[in-house]
Amino acid sequence: MKTIPGLLFLLIIGCADNKPKADNQTLDFGSFSIVTPNGWTKIKAQGADSYIGRIAIDNTDTIDFDLGWYSNTLTESEPQIIERSMLKYMDVLDTSQFIIIESRKGIDPDKFRKNNISWDTIDGRKAKIVYPIQSGIGTTGIYIDSLWQGGADVERFNLYGVNLKPANEKLFLLALKTIKFHKTK
Repeated sequence: MKTIPGLLFLLIIGCADNKPKADNQTLDFGSFSIVTPNGWTKIKAQGADSYIGRIAIDNTDTIDFDLGWYSNTLTESEPQIIERSMLKYMDVLDTSQFIIIESRKGIDPDKFRKNNISWDTIDGRKAKIVYPIQSGIGTTGIYIDSLWQGGADVERFNLYGVNLKPANEKLFLLALKTIKFHKTK
């Protein structure tokens, strides 16, 4: 009878030593931290009016952050719709915008959008989550309108990637839920 508790003890000890190793890491940026898969690396950047930086996911995909008064809200631009018949009246066509040239009236601009939006609470703050309608094409990220008072204005935050590979997009969306903010001022 004494051998059964001894064997049970050895079995428990043996299982405890074979725990899977953690496959994630915490990246600390001072003002915030995020838990990411191992291998994602911090890249320093210099901002003019805010704290910015970058995370390299792999050799091709990166995500950027901006913490400051003027952080991008990650709002997708409205597609510009021009009827084909109106082109003859235009001297210059602004090609910096996504333009839809249509020969029929009543086109739905929503069919040209790239991103979905949802709302969640991240570290106790209301967060706008942006993700592509078609995985791999569009913006994936988070925007928070009010972190804390920063001088004369409110500090805002975004962290986003554009056209991420679908696997990286999924990992990034999971990592977003782990963000913790640390006011450093």
